[in-house]
Amino acid sequence: MAVCAHATALISAGRHAEARSVVEAALEADGPEPVLFLALARAHMAEDEDDHDDEAERVFRRALDAFPDHLDLLAGYAELCLRSDALDRPGRHGRGPVLLERLRELAPDSPQLRRATASTSVLAAAASKGPSAARVQRHDAVHALTTAASPRAAEKEARRQAALAPYDQRLAVLDATLTTLARPGRAPLRFLIRRTPEYLFVAQLTVAVLLLARHVLGPFPLWVACAVGVLLDLPLLLLRLILRGARARGGERASGEAVMGPAPAEPALPAVPRYARRESALIGAGAVIALGAVATTSVLTHAEYTAYPRYEAVAPNTFRGMTRTDPFEALGVEMPRDPSRRVEASFTYFYTGGTGDGSNLAVVGAAGDFHDFTAAMVHDTDIILSSTAGVTRLHDTWSADAGPYGGWMQCSRYVEDITGTPKAICFWADKGSMGSVTFKASDMPHGEIAQLARLTRQSVLRPVPSDS
Repeated sequence: MAVCAHATALISAGRHAEARSVVEAALEADGPEPVLFLALARAHMAEDEDDHDDEAERVFRRALDAFPDHLDLLAGYAELCLRSDALDRPGRHGRGPVLLERLRELAPDSPQLRRATASTSVLAAAASKGPSAARVQRHDAVHALTTAASPRAAEKEARRQAALAPYDQRLAVLDATLTTLARPGRAPLRFLIRRTPEYLFVAQLTVAVLLLARHVLGPFPLWVACAVGVLLDLPLLLLRLILRGARARGGERASGEAVMGPAPAEPALPAVPRYARRESALIGAGAVIALGAVATTSVLTHAEYTAYPRYEAVAPNTFRGMTRTDPFEALGVEMPRDPSRRVEASFTYFYTGGTGDGSNLAVVGAAGDFHDFTAAMVHDTDIILSSTAGVTRLHDTWSADAGPYGGWMQCSRYVEDITGTPKAICFWADKGSMGSVTFKASDMPHGEIAQLARLTRQSVLRPVPSDS
């Protein structure tokens, strides 16, 4: 029992390897004992690693071969099995219910059975493992900084306690942590370690507001919100790296002390409590806000991306003194249908009979779902035009203002190959329409060509109200 008590104290101090050495020496000297086997298995389980869990299982099996009905061994083995990963270790996990049933047969009302049964709860299993090393380190550092008169005083007190118990890993880690945090210029990090939940909540709220502001105040690049989130996370990342380094230095220093140094009779530092309700509320609220903002902005961004303006074709019978003719109606044929079903209406109109440079105007277009159109699709039309049969001597190409309907417009001058007539063509596109306007333009300047194209576009298309 004395050896088991000593091993338990070593495990509590984080000296798992020493605990195993003590128990193994006792087993070799005194022979098989159930409590020693259990202590050895617990020392392996305390490592919380797959290899040590495998070793713990081997210890339990060896012990149960010698003591098949020992309640503490059965309960300990059941806990190990029930807390194992059902996907990673299906065989071990499946042995848990069998061990529970054996405990029910031997001692239906025993505390061993109640403890093993509680292991079926994931939350209970997580709680039974105790706080993580990072959680213990943060708690100890915050407690020392809060209770001491100054960071320097906290550092001196931690160094004094670590010198009195050099084998204690927790004290060594606290000493290394405060040595780092107490340096000049690290007040922001000391503030951050004391107010991590609050800082995390504010950071998540800030990113959430930026994500939602894109849809309220006006569009701005999504990377802006992402960049702000990364910048706000940098102090937390720096703090995590500093704390991780301190844990490593403290653990190495404690391990380098006397291998069989005395374990502390009682903890020199206060027990680490669970997260306070306020901390849990802040962390939970921040996570909910962040996830809600990401989900909302994803839905809204998708809706904005797939949205497109609706138009209907309303070409007038006359335009600038010219009369409209519909070649498909004249031929008695229907417009070809779009197999992708993205085109809701298409049209081809010729306007003839007028005089001046605006005569013989042709407009070809379509209205529908073109939400994935980009400016490049319009700006590359000069390449399409130059490779079109009947078009030679492409003079110049320029981008033009698309007008009230928005989108993009690009115009070009060219010479018709068959007639030698100088003409102009303007392509337009937005998320809900696309088309081109072609007309004779012998000496029209760029501005007049673009203006005529815009007027034509506005004459043959009419926006449909969103509620219709």
